[in-house]
Amino acid sequence: MPKKFLALLLPILFLMWLPGPALAQGPLRETDDIDWQELKTEKFIIVYADRVSGLANLDCSCGVDEAERYAAFSDQIYDDLVAIFEVEINTPINLRLFPTEESYYEVNPLARQLTGVIAHALNSRDEIAIALPRTKNLTDDEIVNNIRHELTHFFASFLSDGKLKAGFQEGIAQYLEKPTDRANYDPAILQQAFEAGRLLTWSELDQAESVYSDPQVAYPQSLSIVSFLVDRYSFPSFVKFLQASATEPGFRSAVQTAYGQSADELEQEWLAYLPEYFAGRWQINAIYAYDLSRVTELVNKAAYTDAAAELAEIVTLLETTNQTDTLAKAEALLARAHQGQTAGTLADEARQALQSGNYPLVIEKGNAAINTYEALNYRQRIPEIQVYIHRAELGQGALDQLSRGEHLLGSFRFFEAENQLQQATVLLQSLGNQAGAEQGQALLLQSAWQQSLLAYLLLAVGLTILVFNGLRRLINRVSADPMEIEFT
Repeated sequence: MPKKFLALLLPILFLMWLPGPALAQGPLRETDDIDWQELKTEKFIIVYADRVSGLANLDCSCGVDEAERYAAFSDQIYDDLVAIFEVEINTPINLRLFPTEESYYEVNPLARQLTGVIAHALNSRDEIAIALPRTKNLTDDEIVNNIRHELTHFFASFLSDGKLKAGFQEGIAQYLEKPTDRANYDPAILQQAFEAGRLLTWSELDQAESVYSDPQVAYPQSLSIVSFLVDRYSFPSFVKFLQASATEPGFRSAVQTAYGQSADELEQEWLAYLPEYFAGRWQINAIYAYDLSRVTELVNKAAYTDAAAELAEIVTLLETTNQTDTLAKAEALLARAHQGQTAGTLADEARQALQSGNYPLVIEKGNAAINTYEALNYRQRIPEIQVYIHRAELGQGALDQLSRGEHLLGSFRFFEAENQLQQATVLLQSLGNQAGAEQGQALLLQSAWQQSLLAYLLLAVGLTILVFNGLRRLINRVSADPMEIEFT
């Protein structure tokens, strides 16, 4: 990894964890001679040196011009981070521009030994300190990134109530730096450390001493961990981890709360992810270069509910990060996911209607589901839905047969009626339409009862006719020979 990488990403945070007395050992010397002035913006108080008494040939970029340079972009960085984290932090924030390296050493003595140190964030004072002489060779984009990095520490500390430790702090601060033409995040050194078995454990990265004792490995490693967590589990999930850190006793319980997995499980998953990271996923960044491939795969696999939930968060994030093209693609994917959810709902409603025997609704919902899936060019569920429709058509036909059979019963066409009723009842039973089958059985019983009743009626009529005929013959005989009756 180029030295440039370390120089840009080494705003050492020892001061965030050192006790107060370590910040200033003895009376300040050079800073006592600095005439500090203030330039206020909406969110910052930029403290700069108007002059430094007693210093000849002052070699620094200082004064109001430098303060105005920082004032031009600092509020915008703050607004960007507010949109990303969806939270406001305490303002105003002091941004102190140290005019000389000696004046900077007085508040950050470790910078004397670490030439890559450019700035640091000091939460206890709500202050970002910049060593101006060390920024001379930086581009404007790199200077902006320097402030973005340090200000990210404030947001991470605010969300975690100051409990987020070194490794995750440096990881998220690096992750939110904007890629620049000169910045090089190629994790070559990290890959070498990985292959040599020199990586720190997550527990070690949770300790400031471990991070700062080997920053060339610890910094890119912490970035890779945050990249992994965001890439696999989304940026909002990482924010939940920051928030959980505020109430949990340590990073392990915070990880469990935010991700539903143990830190050991995620650490092993991260190690398995690293070869993919080295192969190119290190270039993926949810804030500046969001990769939609995974959620696209979810949509293509018809995991529409999971995709819609994730895409809703992605769209919200992309709306705040000026990724216009990616946002448009994400919105199109979200629309497809919602369309897929609609198709799934229609298919489920068709199935439920089939179970309840509402066959016209099955056909209506089923055809609507098929049309929606066709529009999505997803056909795997269509055969299933076609079965629903086919069974509904059979069921509706059976119900129509019941109606015809009932009508035939009313016309005393019992043979035809029973043929229709028996076929319909058997079919409805096979379709699981118990209510329809019971109706068919009831009509068959009605048919049998009607036929029996009709038989009895016919028998009664026959008997009546016989009796009537007998009486008529008797009367006729009496009329023909009355004496025969008397004799009898």
